[in-house]
Amino acid sequence: MLLQIQFTTATILWLLACLILGLAYAFVLYKDKNSEKKSLNYLLFVIRTLAVTIIAYILFAPLVKSTTKTLEKPLLLIAQDNSASIGIIKSADFSSKSYADRFKKFEKYLSEKYEIHSYSFGNSVKAGLKFDFTDKQSNIESVFKMVNDEFPNRNIGAVILATDGIYNRGGNPQYASENLKAPIYTIALGDTIPKKDLLVSNINYNNIAYLDNQFQLEVSLEGYQCKGTITSVTVTDERGLVFTKAVNVNSNEFRQTIPITLIASKKGIRKYKVSIAGVKDELSELNNSQTIFVEVIDGKQNVLVIANSPHPDLSALKQTIEQNKRYSVKVVFPDGVLDEDIEKAGLVIMHQLPSLTSDAGAINYKIKLKPVLYIVGLQSSPGLFSKAQSVVNVVSSGNASQEILANVSADFYAFTISDSTKTKLQNFGPLINPFGNYAVKGASSILLKQQIGKVVTEMPLLVFGEESDKKIGILNGEGFWKWRLEEFQESGNHQAVNELINKTVQYLSSRNDKRKFRVYSLKNNFDENESVILNAELYNDAYELINSPDVLISIKDVSGKNYKYIFSKEGNAYKLDAGILPPGEYKYESNTQLGSKKYDARGQFVITQQQLELQRITANHQLLYTLAEQSGGKMIFPNQLAELENLLAKNENIKTLAYEESKYDEIIDLKVIFAIVLALLAVEWFIRKRNGEL
Repeated sequence: MLLQIQFTTATILWLLACLILGLAYAFVLYKDKNSEKKSLNYLLFVIRTLAVTIIAYILFAPLVKSTTKTLEKPLLLIAQDNSASIGIIKSADFSSKSYADRFKKFEKYLSEKYEIHSYSFGNSVKAGLKFDFTDKQSNIESVFKMVNDEFPNRNIGAVILATDGIYNRGGNPQYASENLKAPIYTIALGDTIPKKDLLVSNINYNNIAYLDNQFQLEVSLEGYQCKGTITSVTVTDERGLVFTKAVNVNSNEFRQTIPITLIASKKGIRKYKVSIAGVKDELSELNNSQTIFVEVIDGKQNVLVIANSPHPDLSALKQTIEQNKRYSVKVVFPDGVLDEDIEKAGLVIMHQLPSLTSDAGAINYKIKLKPVLYIVGLQSSPGLFSKAQSVVNVVSSGNASQEILANVSADFYAFTISDSTKTKLQNFGPLINPFGNYAVKGASSILLKQQIGKVVTEMPLLVFGEESDKKIGILNGEGFWKWRLEEFQESGNHQAVNELINKTVQYLSSRNDKRKFRVYSLKNNFDENESVILNAELYNDAYELINSPDVLISIKDVSGKNYKYIFSKEGNAYKLDAGILPPGEYKYESNTQLGSKKYDARGQFVITQQQLELQRITANHQLLYTLAEQSGGKMIFPNQLAELENLLAKNENIKTLAYEESKYDEIIDLKVIFAIVLALLAVEWFIRKRNGEL
């Protein structure tokens, strides 16, 4: 660190004044002292003069400039692909163990000259080098995202990427690497020559089917270096063989999609195994089959939308709800309502009914036993609407309208929506409703409150209640079709709006579950690399959600292996993160005790094995060459690590950077000045004490 004092004319004059003050003070103190100790008095005179001068000077001192110089060594980031496609390589030129040993020595050599950060990647990026090649997916893009997020404004000398160029998760790494201002040196692993192999590369199917209905699988087969082979594709379930077909492999790069129609003959989660017969000496038999699970449910639910008049909301409702294959939507106007439509409906949506032109009295009578979602808009009649249901009362005069924003209530527990959806809802544009006062009539649950401008009111925007043992929902605003457009423009999807509408429909159309203890998995089908999440709810006799007692759960796979857990308490309910479990079918039993009453619950879920790494095993070295060339690096092979050391040493852009940082401080903040003054006064005191002058 370099210190510099900034002098000006004013500070020099002040220094002279302080010196005069110090001389005057010392003169007054020592003028009458014993002349026999003249030399000693001179010394004390000088010490006191310096001490007083310094003390006076720092009260009006110049700024002190300090300069700090920092050296930053070049940073080398090493990323090793740890996915299964690397480990499956069978070559006389490549041994995963010898490669791992050589790569570790290479890393150690580089760490002596550079700052090194090493990572392994597959499903995600993790610190440290791993060479077990067990990750089920490859996400090369995540490496560059990690570099951009964790090392901004750093002296990155180079990125060393060791991979086969195969990615089956994330986007194209070429685009993610464009923002990187450093050369990329790629180590090309894998083999670009296709090996003899047959595989089930993909299965397209709906994971929900309806009882006694047909459903279709589209099975994609691939074959390499197997021309002239006759094989077969089969489908089996718990009963045995349900489909078989002979397949003629007529080329060395064979691809064929086979449509397969099956019957959903049994309710529940059904397991199907799709296989292709292997051939002699093929690269791997692990990719010759895939297992899928289809949930067979007992029929669709019908949603009847009765609208006062055509409106963009109607199309948005139909598109959103029918994304869930369990629901079928029919839109009608008041004069087209059929009794059979109401009878079949599991949920009725009244869009701006009762209205200013239609009291919908006959319709309200017919749907009195059905769950209803009312959507209030400018065509609605506030008075008739308030009489038609017992959840919300609207007091409005005139034909004025108002724009309202959504504000998510923190006290809503009927169902949950994700944090990202909550954030988006509060950032969406306004809905429109008749100007007036909106108040709940009785017990209700408010999900969204009305926000007018910047003022959050207690008036409900989306609220739920019950009437005569049926559920009622009310959305006090029209125009949510704009939310779908707005979300798609910002994020390219309708995730938040879909979640809000679908969960609203599911909640209203579901029958009341009067069980006091419930346990359910986050979903019925988890991927192999996903954490298994389960939720539990416990209600007391007043039907209040509580979580005072512990909840135990036992999860068993088909082989009988047992996993035991205790739920964590979260809010008023329970949650369990069981972590990552092996692929397979699982059943669970959970129990708890509230007072003297014991409760239990059962369920099941499946974990699907991921085979993405086995579906494409021919290396993509062209991608690695492009990544290296466009960044100013170079592609090498595993046996050229010594050459890579030379390339790094010769790259003039990989060098140590020096940074200087200057700042100005007042001299009074320097501790060394305090030490000098203290030392001068201490020496003066000691001399005077020793000579009996104190």
